[in-house]
This record gives sequence, C-alpha cells and structure tokens, in this order.
Amino acid sequence: MFAPRSDTRPLLRDLARERLRVEIMRGSLCPGDRLDDEDLAVRLGCSRTPVREALADLAHLGLVELRANRYTRVAVPAREDVVPALQALGLLFGGVVRIAVPRLGDRSRAVLFRRLGVLLDCLETPSWRSSADAATPIYRTFIQECRNPMLTATLHGSLDGLTFRLRHEELDAVLPWPDIRNSVVALRVAVDCRDGRLAERATWAAHLLPDPDAADR
Repeated sequence: MFAPRSDTRPLLRDLARERLRVEIMRGSLCPGDRLDDEDLAVRLGCSRTPVREALADLAHLGLVELRANRYTRVAVPAREDVVPALQALGLLFGGVVRIAVPRLGDRSRAVLFRRLGVLLDCLETPSWRSSADAATPIYRTFIQECRNPMLTATLHGSLDGLTFRLRHEELDAVLPWPDIRNSVVALRVAVDCRDGRLAERATWAAHLLPDPDAADR
C-alpha cells in the first residue's frame, strides 16, 4: 500500500502509523475516538508533522476519518458496509486459498486447522471482536502460504481496512451466522485434505458470494 524505502531506517511517519494502526485494530483506540495530532505527538514522542502524515495514511486505509476544520477521529464502521466488506475479503482470498491450500506443509496445515477450529467456537456466539480476533490470523496465514509477493503486498494493504469495517456494533444481527459457520466447517475440511478448489468454494460461501464453480456446471 505504501512505497518501501531504499534503506532500512524507519521514518517517524511509518512508526507513528504502525503504532496507531495497532491501537485501532486492537481496540485501544475505539471507533469515534477523537485523534488530536498535538496530543498524539506528545504521546508518541515525535513532532506533529509525522503524526499528521500517519493519520492521512490511515484515513486512506479507512481506519481514520478526517474532516477539515471539524474533527479527526477513528472511523466508525457503517452497517451498510458490512456485507460489501465481507464480500471483498472473499473475492481477495478465494484465489489465495485455492493457491495456498494444496501447498500446505504439515505444520501449516495443522496450524490452520486449529485456528479454524477456534473461529468455529467463536461463531457459536458471534461478535465482531471475537470473530475478528480469530479470523485475522487465518487470513494472514493464508497470505503467507500463498508465497506470491505481489499478491501478499496487495492483501496486506487491504486486510485491516476491510476487517475493520466488520466491527459494527450490530454485526450479530447483520450476517447469516449459521451459513457462515457451515462454510467455515467446509473450509476446515478442505484444509485438512489440501483441496484447493473446495477451499475456494468454501471461502466464497463464508463471505456471502455465489459458488465460483457455478458457471462451469
């Protein structure tokens, strides 16, 4: 998402962005929290300029809302964005899992199988925090196992913004959780038997997309 530097020394902007990104994704900074660049500069131990640049970057990712001469705050997920964000994740990851699952080594397969089990437990009584906390490591493992650096860079740049949009306070009432859970069960089976095509179909179904193989029938 952001261009890499030619040397290994991090910019203050990068450090501030990563610190704030982590705080937002972990919930230390909550949706709607005001973000004062002067206060943040003091807390982060830098000047206001890198903080402002970091906030602009996070706004581009959809984690921060900037309103000139009004406010800067942590973005507030909208109910109408929940399903489109989930479908976007499905479109991005359907191809990833189809590539990654057949290549899984025994250790990676066991890790994913266990993590999918944790997600299934969370989906028994779904909430955005528990579901997101369980799903994010799964997404990141699939990205790693895909072993495509261009695709990896694209996905890493999109993942936080899309998963953040799922953190709506009424998420439990918005999504068809039994259907999603059944699809995660199918994905777990696909991982266990290293079936990339089944994994893709299960991923699409879990993200409320039509069967990608339907056109072939």
